[in-house]
Amino acid sequence: MRKGLTSFARWLHLQWPAGSVEALPEVASDFSTSVPGLSIVGDLTGTPLLKFALDSGTKVVRDIVVEPTAAEAKVVPLVIIGAGVAGCAAAVEAKRRGIEFRWLERSRLLDTLENFPVGKPIFSEPETMQPAGELQLSGDALYREGLLDQLKEQVAAHGLDPIQRTVDSVERVGGKLQVKCEEGDSFVADRVVVAVGRGGEHRRLDVAGEELGHVSNRLHDPADFSGQPVVVVGGGDSACEAALALAAAGAEVTLVHRGEDLVTPKQGNQSDVRRRSQRPGLSLQYRSTVSHIGTESITVETPGGPIDIAARGVFVLIGREAPVDFLRRSGVAIRGEWTWRSWLSLAFVMVFFTLLYHWKRTGVWPPIGEWWSDHGGFPAGVDGWWQSLGGQFSDGTTLLGALTTSVSQAGFWYSLVYTLLVLIFGLRRIRRRPAPYIRRQTWCLVAIQAFPLFLLPYLILPWLGNLGFFDAGWGKTVADSLFPLQEGYAPGREYWRAFGLILAWPLFFWNLFTEQPLMAWLIISALQTFVLLPLAIRRWGKGVYCGWICSCGALAETLGDHHRHKMPRGRWTQYLNFVGQFLLLLCLIMLLARLWSWSAPTTAAGIWCHSLYQGILHGIPLLSYEWTADLFLSGILGVGLYWHFSGRVWCRFACPLAALMNIYSRFSRFRIISDKKRCISCNVCTEICHQGIDVMGFARRGIPMEDPQCVRCGACVHDCPTRVLRFGEVDGDGRVVRFDSLEATI
Repeated sequence: MRKGLTSFARWLHLQWPAGSVEALPEVASDFSTSVPGLSIVGDLTGTPLLKFALDSGTKVVRDIVVEPTAAEAKVVPLVIIGAGVAGCAAAVEAKRRGIEFRWLERSRLLDTLENFPVGKPIFSEPETMQPAGELQLSGDALYREGLLDQLKEQVAAHGLDPIQRTVDSVERVGGKLQVKCEEGDSFVADRVVVAVGRGGEHRRLDVAGEELGHVSNRLHDPADFSGQPVVVVGGGDSACEAALALAAAGAEVTLVHRGEDLVTPKQGNQSDVRRRSQRPGLSLQYRSTVSHIGTESITVETPGGPIDIAARGVFVLIGREAPVDFLRRSGVAIRGEWTWRSWLSLAFVMVFFTLLYHWKRTGVWPPIGEWWSDHGGFPAGVDGWWQSLGGQFSDGTTLLGALTTSVSQAGFWYSLVYTLLVLIFGLRRIRRRPAPYIRRQTWCLVAIQAFPLFLLPYLILPWLGNLGFFDAGWGKTVADSLFPLQEGYAPGREYWRAFGLILAWPLFFWNLFTEQPLMAWLIISALQTFVLLPLAIRRWGKGVYCGWICSCGALAETLGDHHRHKMPRGRWTQYLNFVGQFLLLLCLIMLLARLWSWSAPTTAAGIWCHSLYQGILHGIPLLSYEWTADLFLSGILGVGLYWHFSGRVWCRFACPLAALMNIYSRFSRFRIISDKKRCISCNVCTEICHQGIDVMGFARRGIPMEDPQCVRCGACVHDCPTRVLRFGEVDGDGRVVRFDSLEATI
């Protein structure tokens, strides 16, 4: 049993990559931050591309409005921190515009490029992009030396040279920004542009001997190590390129990597390393970690035990940490970091949505909705006011009059606001990502939310009922089957059951979990859940429903679009995915118990099944499925966590229908196809996936993305800076057979 559950868990969720995202500052589309007047450009915005760095550095200065400053105030209009590619572009643009500025750099001009190995190839993606400004690149494929010559020549032509300073922090004082330097001096400015890149402190191994002189975090000239034993530690592009360069220069190289294989580097680097390792001069040591560094060798822990490897040079190339400490000292908000304001706002929204959903939903404990209605709270009495307006408002056979019974229901007003939010934020989503796929998808979500999920149950069906369409003949037969009469219920019939035409079981379970069986809904729900959805998912993936039809997805893709990067990530979150599987199991138990109790209501088994069904569904207050899943998880948490954990918390972790569709998706032909050789490992695709999928983990491996959590939102495809990703389909052998014709990019 346990072995079977473990195998199922791995088959469904636990076998997929589960990468995290790097801590980076919160930067708006105009490069502004949480500190007024302080902007961030270049790699720290999240896209480590030369052309994007040039573009952002130019645009941020281009948009600066220079205000007159009193000469005695010793305030400069602009301070630029960093003399990398983005900093150079900002300085050139400031010089062009005639803006007085100070340009600060802690080491030297273009230091990151200077530290690249001699002869390192550098690609200027995207090929069709033309950065703003005068600082430009010539040629698509460059080498370190050529790129340095190009940029230095252009900077020198403008007569620019940075001041050597190490900035400790930027503080806002009296409406100005004070740039404090470790050397003891400071600069006061109206605006500050931070262009320091991601190159903060080098990551360390934290082992004995790491401080020795022959241990370095950068490779300058591989020829210096010709004929010598060298160890390179790391498994990324930098480590691979260093190992290849050293081997080409005649060094005896050992590449030590803690992983089972190379998956992070570009496909070309992977292939080159594997091919070169077949010849003397480069050996690969996988699943190994360095435990000690000596003067002539290093000790490596391997699966077979510790071994010593000769090393006259050791290069620890395991990446850098972004300069988040400097940003924190400057008051810049870091993505994903919580403050007391975060906790306070979370508490506020939880209280608000707890009251909201108990106002909307009566019949559960605590009886907030009943108390509110008994005391005349909105919308109690609105129907009387509506009728008092006279004319068509009081005539039930008109569309306005048909709303009389709806306006007194909390669900009507909730659905009205819900629909408006989907529309308003849907338009914002289209403006943010105007690709054909996203535009059509958004309008589809808006249309389904507006018509079958709002107008149909609250306006059209009551209006038809008032006109007598459901009083006799086929109309009465259909209505009796789908919308039974209910005494004491203002509309007369249960038109709210129309939600079941769109929201399939077990997401919307009330059409099946009834006192007496509604055969029409049993048939409709069976067709939806067990026939139509599996067939559609087989072709288009789970997103055909979650991303194009479902009302939960509609709000998540529109109102939640701006918060998609807040979804928790990592291996531990994959275990939370099984909350939905547990709720699905409860729904299946309730369904079987309900069917048995209907078929044999007077038998001991039937009575026991009825008790089991009632106990799970209604049971103990605050522990029943009715409250826990249908109110708390899907509503209070599902919507309330939008602003702190993204709009897909309910969809990813707890929705029982999504849990069932995850199983269907394992048999789907839908994939996100990646062009690995174009992937720059920027992690943008993983960061913006509000289902928590490590999209880059698939792309770096060069394999189609098949995590069943994908809802086809299109954000990763659209936002990829090098157009690596596309929606597509594979055959039974995993070969790509077609790409989607509706493009998610522009």
